[in-house]
Formats: sequence, C-alpha cells, structure tokens
Amino acid sequence: MYSKLKDTAFLFVTGAYFFLISSSGSAITQEDAYQRFFHSGGVAGHFRLCPKSAFDTIVPLTQTPDNGAVTDMTISGIERYINENDIQSIDELLPRLPVHYQTNFSLVEHTRATGQSNLKYPRIILFGSDGLLMMNIGTKPDDPTYHKLDMAQLHTRTGDWEFSVLDFTPDEPVLTRNPKSCQECHGHKNARPVWGTNLDWPGVFGDNIAEGPQGEALDDRHARVMNAIMAGKGASDRFSFLVWRDEVLRRGGKRKIAHHDFGPELLLSNIAMGSATARGAFTRLQRHPKYEVAKYGLILAYYLKKGNAYLTPAEKSGATTFANNLGASAFTLDALLEGLGLKPREAFSLATLHSHEPSVTDWSLGSGDLYDLLMLQILNDLRNQDRNVSQVLDERESEAGVLDCPTTVSTIADLVDFKMVHLFYLTGYQRYQVNRVFYPLDLEDIYDRVFLPVSTSLINLTKSVL
Repeated sequence: MYSKLKDTAFLFVTGAYFFLISSSGSAITQEDAYQRFFHSGGVAGHFRLCPKSAFDTIVPLTQTPDNGAVTDMTISGIERYINENDIQSIDELLPRLPVHYQTNFSLVEHTRATGQSNLKYPRIILFGSDGLLMMNIGTKPDDPTYHKLDMAQLHTRTGDWEFSVLDFTPDEPVLTRNPKSCQECHGHKNARPVWGTNLDWPGVFGDNIAEGPQGEALDDRHARVMNAIMAGKGASDRFSFLVWRDEVLRRGGKRKIAHHDFGPELLLSNIAMGSATARGAFTRLQRHPKYEVAKYGLILAYYLKKGNAYLTPAEKSGATTFANNLGASAFTLDALLEGLGLKPREAFSLATLHSHEPSVTDWSLGSGDLYDLLMLQILNDLRNQDRNVSQVLDERESEAGVLDCPTTVSTIADLVDFKMVHLFYLTGYQRYQVNRVFYPLDLEDIYDRVFLPVSTSLINLTKSVL
C-alpha cells in the first residue's frame, strides 16, 4: 500500500509513476507568511482596490494599539489584564477590548446557551475578526449569569478549544476553565463553538424570519432595537462599547460591520468562526501519527465526496486496504477523518447542541463548508512536501482568479496562497486592518476555484499512491 516512512524521505512507486517526497518539507506557517507580507497600497481592480499579489496586505500591518486596551486576546491574557488593572466587573472590561472586538459582534434574542436574553436585553456575542476567541455577554440585569463572562478560545498550537467562565460575582474575579457542563453543548475531544449555519441563525438579530433557509434580513423589531442602541437609547449600558457603522437599519436589510470593506454581519460571523474551527481541526489532524501517509487518501476521498472521482474495482480494493491501515471503517472522507481522530459529527456540527440534537456536518460559510476549509489546508500542506503536487498547482492557470481582482493571482498555487492568507494567516488586529480596505468576496469558494480546475491531475496522482 505505501512504503515505510524513512528518516529523510520516502518513495512511492506504482507502475510508471515515480515521485519523491521530502520529509523535510513542511507547510508554510503563519510566521513564514508574515515574512512574505508586503503592502503595495493596492492596485485597481473591477471597481475596487485589490492586492497586487497573494501576500500583498495593501496597508502596513501593525500590532494592536497599546492604548490601555487588552492586547493579548486569549483567556490567559484577559485574566492577566484584569488582575494587573484591578478590573472588578464586566462593565469595566468591555470598553477596554480592542477595536476588532468592538466592531465584530452579533446580538442574540433567543439563546440556547446558559444565560437569559430577550428582545429588549439581547446577549452580545463577540467573535472578533478571526473567531479565535469569542465572548458571550449578558445584558439582562436580573439574569443569574449577568456577572459571568463566557469565553471560547482556540488554542492554535494544539487545535483544542477551551470553554471557560470568568465570574465577577465574588469580591475577586474567578476563572473556571473547561467546566464539564460545557461539554454537553460543545462536545469533548472534538469540541467546537455553537453557531447557526449560513442562511439559518435561529434567535440572532438579522436572521430572516421567513420559513426555511433565507439570507440575512432584519425584521422591524430587530431594526428598531438596534437603531435605539446606536442612538444611545438601549436598555443596557453594556451596549455602549459597541462600534456601529453609520447607517440606519431597516426591515429587510443587513447590518454591516463597521470598519469593514464588505460588512454583512452574519455571513462574516460564519467566516470568522468557520476559519477558526477548520484551523483547529487541521491542527488536531496533524498531531495523529498516521496523518502524513493519509494526506493522499484524504484528497481522493474529498473528490469522491464531491462526486468528481470514480474508483475501479481494483482501485476500490486498494482504497479499502488503505482505509484499514489507518484504522478507518471505509474509504470515505468522514471515515478516514474519524480513523485519524477527527470526528466530523462532533467537530463540524456547529449548528447543533452536541448531546441534545442530531449532528449535521454540512455547516455552511456561504459558498463552502468546513470540509472545504480543512481540505484547503491539507492541500497546502501536501504541496509543500510533494513537488509533483506543487507542480500541478504551479502549472495550472487560475481562470477564475479572485473575484473583481483579475491580476492578483495567476495560478492555482497563487490562489491557494491567497486563500490561506485571508482565511488563516491573517489574524486579530492585522486581519481587521486588511479588511478595512479589502475583503475577498469569494473567499470561501474553495472547491470550484481551487480543487476542480486541477481535479484530473490530482485524482490521478492520489490514485497512484493507493
């Protein structure tokens, strides 16, 4: 099936196909990407400003301004900040959050989480520019959890989520990390956030009240409450730290995030949470000892899932053996991932409560889902190790390119770089800075723009490994 992994390299030989994979190669890291970033000021696209190339951030990147705000947006960083600055309440903390948290938020009328909310006192969900740290804040004064701050953080080194509670009820704030009660909704080994899938955000301001999956559309009630909050007439002082776009919200419209080139709030909330969730899933997958030899099978199984690949009886036999060697029950993408310790039924079912509702793994970001984001990272990893995969991506022209930016990328390899930059490498305040002037409108469209144009070559290449 596959040869034994050696110290420096390993060989696959199947018929007339021969290639070398250097084990010293590795996917570009976030730190590597920052070394390649440059800012050109932008070039003219179709009615918009565009990056000159994949690593062009258009504007210079700076660190989060140290103007008294929290600069380390992690659970440990927030705990350290409140201790160093003697913060005694949620109300003291909120105005000190950095601007990319003050702008990236949603309001929730009906919550399935702990805590209370209603139309007058919706909960505030902060997802930041990248979804790597999120907060759930109550605004209803008689809510028993009013002085408790729920936080969710992706630990980027391990890929694991932490769900913790910072309780300001005692004389001194108390942080409880990963209480077991969180596992009922968020899961355990493959824990994830809970949030609506694209076109269906139950209970969230801006979710279309029409039956079935619908695009964002404010109803009158939500528009009135939001307009009142923007005018400083909200029912709670806790709304005062939020930064809004200068607009009047109307029935049927979308709220747009302030300081953002594009802006539709709920779509962008899914991009942020989805990219963070997929990043965590990929990081956990990499930790499995059989991940390196599984990458080719994962790519082929992805094409099979999309209906663009076919296996002959002989290939099916080889695929079954491949799956068995990974501890998988079948040669399907879900089964292979489960064999590697990543269970999509838990990791990808963001729209359901883990222990209370049936799982639904096709959680949508718009034009793509979490499988697409995961497979983009796997392809990026594989091309940095296999010169044949790299050659396929380098030689194939990207006909679709970047929407409205015809000169930003030339090849599929460029497009992979571009999507990795805007989905994973840019984070925090730096992503906020770039998104103020540029947001790629087709960012989550991965399969049609990246995988489909090179499907024949990649399918044949991955089959040759089985």
